[in-house]
Amino acid sequence: MPRIAIISDIHGNRVALEEVLRDCEVRNVDAILCLGDIVGYGPEPSECLALVRANCRLSIRGNHEDAVLNPAHARSWNYAAQAGIAYARRTMTQEALSFLATLPSSFAISETILGIHDSPTPNEEGMTYLKSRNDAIEAFGWFDERICLVGHTHVPCCFTTRTRSSLEVIGPDDVDEHPVSFVDRRAEIELPASGRSIINPGSVGQPRDRDPRASYCVVDLGRSVVELQRVAYDIAEAQRRTLAAGLPGVLGERLAIGA
Repeated sequence: MPRIAIISDIHGNRVALEEVLRDCEVRNVDAILCLGDIVGYGPEPSECLALVRANCRLSIRGNHEDAVLNPAHARSWNYAAQAGIAYARRTMTQEALSFLATLPSSFAISETILGIHDSPTPNEEGMTYLKSRNDAIEAFGWFDERICLVGHTHVPCCFTTRTRSSLEVIGPDDVDEHPVSFVDRRAEIELPASGRSIINPGSVGQPRDRDPRASYCVVDLGRSVVELQRVAYDIAEAQRRTLAAGLPGVLGERLAIGA
């Protein structure tokens, strides 16, 4: 059974992405899947997109791809986030932008895995943050697959049920109040054979759980576990590139604290 690496929320941080891809080689993964937000915030959206296209079996678009394609989506965002979108639109080629437009909003692999950027819970007003046990209880009602992969929060976590129909959800009460910090790079969570799971791999390019290392996960279907990985990278170099691109300094500063 395959070992599948899950990456998300790269946000133009090529330095972090390259280290994660190298780590994936060490972990002997069979495929890499990307949950979106390849661009935005960071200084190298085109380069990150090229790496995703070259290395990922499947990829979907996130809200930052949506905003690059239609800036109206970012109208209510803060200045730094809008600056990242404007920078991506200004520097990416038409071919790259056209490719972004072809990315689907989700993917499904047989009856086993669903991938979506935010949450399977529908939201007519935009993206949904799946951050708490209550959010997970609602989300479990909107998909049938054994595993649902989500991103968007930039915080790695896992919610599980013991049976397919159970609403007893095991996972953090709220990842904002109690962020899950997987200090051990080899931390594993068992995926119940008869239950279902929602897995967030965290963020490659802008972690927000107070651990500045790049975050991703490996789903080992043969062993029925998810391995949560943290990868150190040259944060100072990523900060230097952010400033050199003329992006707001806060986008580089937050990389050092993982917030």
